[in-house]
Amino acid sequence: MDPFYITTPIYYVNALPHLGTFYSTVVADAMARYHRARGAQTFFLTGLDEHGLKIHRIAVERGINEQAYCDEIAAKFQETWKRMEISNDDFIRTTQERHKKVVTEMWRRLKANGDIESREYEGLYCVGCEEFKGDDEVVVEDGKKLCPIHRTPVEAVKERNYFFRLSKYADKLLDWYKSADPIWPETRRNEVVSFVSRGLKDFSISRLRKSVEWGIDVPDDKDHLIYVWIDALTNYYTAATVGPNGETRHWWDGSAHHLIAKDILRFHAVYWPAMLMSVGLALPKRIFCHGYLTVKGQKISKSIPATRVDPNAIVAELGDGFVDPLRYFVLREYTLGGDGDFTYEALFQRYESDLGNDLGNLLNRTVSMAHRYFGGHVRRTEETSDPDDREATKDPWFVLRQEQLKAGKRAAEDWEQFNPSGALQEAWSIVRRFNAFIEEKKPWKLAKEGPKAELERVLNYCCESLRWAALMVAPAMPSASAKILTQLGLDPTSTRWPTDWLWPGATLGQPEPLFPRIEPERQAALIAKWMPAADATAAAAPSATSPTAATASPAPATAPAEIAIDDFAKIDLRVAKVVACERVPKSDKLLKLTLDVGAGAEPRTVVSGIAAAYQPEQMVGRTVIYLANLKPAKIRGVLSQGMILAAGDADVLALSALDRDAPAGTRVR
Repeated sequence: MDPFYITTPIYYVNALPHLGTFYSTVVADAMARYHRARGAQTFFLTGLDEHGLKIHRIAVERGINEQAYCDEIAAKFQETWKRMEISNDDFIRTTQERHKKVVTEMWRRLKANGDIESREYEGLYCVGCEEFKGDDEVVVEDGKKLCPIHRTPVEAVKERNYFFRLSKYADKLLDWYKSADPIWPETRRNEVVSFVSRGLKDFSISRLRKSVEWGIDVPDDKDHLIYVWIDALTNYYTAATVGPNGETRHWWDGSAHHLIAKDILRFHAVYWPAMLMSVGLALPKRIFCHGYLTVKGQKISKSIPATRVDPNAIVAELGDGFVDPLRYFVLREYTLGGDGDFTYEALFQRYESDLGNDLGNLLNRTVSMAHRYFGGHVRRTEETSDPDDREATKDPWFVLRQEQLKAGKRAAEDWEQFNPSGALQEAWSIVRRFNAFIEEKKPWKLAKEGPKAELERVLNYCCESLRWAALMVAPAMPSASAKILTQLGLDPTSTRWPTDWLWPGATLGQPEPLFPRIEPERQAALIAKWMPAADATAAAAPSATSPTAATASPAPATAPAEIAIDDFAKIDLRVAKVVACERVPKSDKLLKLTLDVGAGAEPRTVVSGIAAAYQPEQMVGRTVIYLANLKPAKIRGVLSQGMILAAGDADVLALSALDRDAPAGTRVR
């Protein structure tokens, strides 16, 4: 198999681990574990971005130096990832000497190739994003220019900076996107292509020391510090080429897979590959952009306690045995690439139904019956049916075995396609099939009436289904997988991906509950503790003074009047794809979208008030749900021929979406 190098974003040290960082890291860990299980050489990197103006300001506020602050946060991240069974091969920190040396060398190579120039710069700077903003990238409220993401005022900056000649690489980037298909999912690739096709501007890659004070020196110019996007992005190359003790590595070979969130897509899919092109290094194989997780519809925010889901707090209450259920939940509940919403109720529901009632139940029943009927020893059963033998297809045991082999193949394909949720769904198809299989075969009846060979074969297949399930869920739940294998009397450290449906024979251990029941009263008490009523109300209601694009809206005081089915039938909802998008002039809230509404139909123009939540380039390529028979209306001089559906009241929380692709023009009902 090809080598597999996967990275998380390097997390900024202005916050402790939370649901968002946990999600990204668990996805990357599961991907790494899967590829190791398939026998691929695998390297998994995570770490921290520790430089910048924001960190300097936090350290000053706390009365400590910057490095002491970074060391404190780094220790907490490393403790958390160890507790959450993260199997990273390296933990990079941008304050490490190995990284400073590599960044300095990267700068020298960029400059030697003529791609760094010194110029006067004047612009708007967001401390939260550590990014300069154009006038079209800020929103104006009460006369103030705000960052649309952080809703904080941007700062006017004028100084002489060094610039990277990004504009030089637009055509090369577009060719790469087309030939290598490096950006997944397709909606994000379309977004990046749209952005680059409009033309690229050179961007600032340094800051005056007096402005930032905390970073890596520009070579031969001690008045400037290297700006974050060269410093931070180069981490992937640093760890791939230099180990913690200075040892040489050879992982920058075109096998890199960058897992990121959509807020940093442009930097990874445009800036980073352009810099690699400049210095002649291999480009990443894949840049996979996952969506955001919200909490009850609310974007995670330090200012709203109810949105700060702390994996450490959950595990502290429920024990280390709950690490795997928490990992399973975020991998199974959310389709990677799309947004998702977290609730504690959904977490407990998955724990009870998927883990307790399905997997835990199958394990307990199988191991208990093995001890009851065979003294705990289930012998190997030879399978002689030839897949090419037509007569074999009439054998129900052969058919059953082939079904499970196909499920395992589909799960492997899902992992390869960055679809952990689909892979786990295939594992559960086996678990649920064999819970039903036990009801069909009734082993307790066979034990009384015989034949014994049939009973042994039933138990043999149940044991084999659990062996497969354990190995298929091992990337998501390593400890639970090991416990299942132990109860089956197998080696818990042998986690190679299953390929042959053949129970090896073993003496099973004693049955032990794998996912003990959590009583409803206990669940309710924990939810009340983690999300107090006052905080929950704050998370559900918008701020009256500072509305944001990610603020949930309260339920209306009076429910709308009931309608008949005939009234609903008057609404024509259709699937549409956004083929172009731009801002409506002189408006901070409106976007003009051009929609593909199906074969043979003229494109439709729709004006939508979603500009506070979505940039134009984020919309291109998206699939949306479109109200097709809304009476056209002119909005700010633009004829709007319908409406796209979105969640939220006063503010947009999310766009309507489908859980799988459907052709433009498809009726929604």
